Amino acid sequence: MKKTMMIGSAAALALAAIGGSAYAQDAGDTDTDTDAGTDVETEAPESNGAIVTREDIVEEREVVDENGDPVVDENGVAVTETVTTGFVQTVETPSGNIHTITKEDGSRAIVEHQRTERPDKAERVAKAERPERPERPEKPERPERPEKPEKPEKPGRPG
Repeated sequence: MKKTMMIGSAAALALAAIGGSAYAQDAGDTDTDTDAGTDVETEAPESNGAIVTREDIVEEREVVDENGDPVVDENGVAVTETVTTGFVQTVETPSGNIHTITKEDGSRAIVEHQRTERPDKAERVAKAERPERPERPEKPERPERPEKPEKPEKPGRPG
């Protein structure tokens, strides 16, 4: 059962990562928050009930020319541009589990899982514990067997 849950979670994250941004852009169900400096897209719950949220990681950088010198405007102020350097995607499942994928350009994705404890799982663990067995009474010792008398040697056999 655990393997099925792990595989299902990984598959849901992969599907959300691949098709999630395209769905959010095409569906028109997106919220864009540009005041905070990040774009936030929230999808409508999918058929399985998961809620997927995606935020772009943005950074302001100075614009430089081909010589590496900063570009300035007519007032002498350095020109800056906003560049998207990655994203953070969160998938919240109906069972309360939260999976977060953080991917910055030039580095590997970091996946974090926050799992909720299910009450039925705690019951199963409690059922797994068995009560102690009562000690068995000791068996009485057997009396020793009497020795068998030796058989007389048979005549005619070399021995």
